[in-house]
Amino acid sequence: MLVVDPKDRRLLLRLERGASVNTHRGLLLHDSIIGLVSGSTVMTNSGSSFVVYAPSFADVVLEMPRGAQIIYPKDIAAMLGELSLQPGLRILEAGFGSGALTMGMLSYGVKVVTVEKREDFASRGRKNVESFLPLELSANLTVVHGDVVEVELEGLFDRIALDLLDPWLVIPRLRSLLVDNGRVVIYVTNINQVQEAVRTLRSNAFIVDSVKEILERSWVVNGDVVRPEQKMVGHTGFIISAKTTQPRPTKRADDSGLPHDPSIDVTPL
Repeated sequence: MLVVDPKDRRLLLRLERGASVNTHRGLLLHDSIIGLVSGSTVMTNSGSSFVVYAPSFADVVLEMPRGAQIIYPKDIAAMLGELSLQPGLRILEAGFGSGALTMGMLSYGVKVVTVEKREDFASRGRKNVESFLPLELSANLTVVHGDVVEVELEGLFDRIALDLLDPWLVIPRLRSLLVDNGRVVIYVTNINQVQEAVRTLRSNAFIVDSVKEILERSWVVNGDVVRPEQKMVGHTGFIISAKTTQPRPTKRADDSGLPHDPSIDVTPL
């Protein structure tokens, strides 16, 4: 549940019988929240009030425990749209982080294999997924510890999502992991990463559909007063969407099976 104080400070809780949490306004008992409907008021032991809400997916993403920089809900929504997910698809994700994008993908009823180099990120991301998704969805997650450039992966994937500092290092491997007509979505934070990733995609027989950033501006609507918020969520990252251009290569005994084709021109962004 999400509890919000009168100054709109928020706390995301996974409720457990007998548990409690110390807030800046006093001790809040989980038992006093369990069973309440969204919009109810609950009191701490010091007499301070919180309003209880059922959290949205955006609330979960922004308030859940994390160690890595999060992908914002606006970017996750765009990435999910570019991936064009449907139940039963098999997804490869590289870069687990807090598990936010993973939860968004799992919500579509897909199976996700996540490769994460850092054990602390892998542990935190798995805990978040298992805490905030129902078992029938979180059970579709497999976490592989290691470097996606090197780890052995079984079978083919319908979609691939990358959230890495250097995604161009793994791009040459992607075509051998994707089904025909597969799609790839890459999230990076600066334009130099975009340029190198796009060059590498094009030189490995991918069509780059789009490179975009999502800007979010909220509005105040209060009676006759209608105006944009003074603050907005501006640049947080770039989203690169690409698709395959030719049938998946068949690995031969005398080569690596990677799809790199040096005859394809590299066109700068």
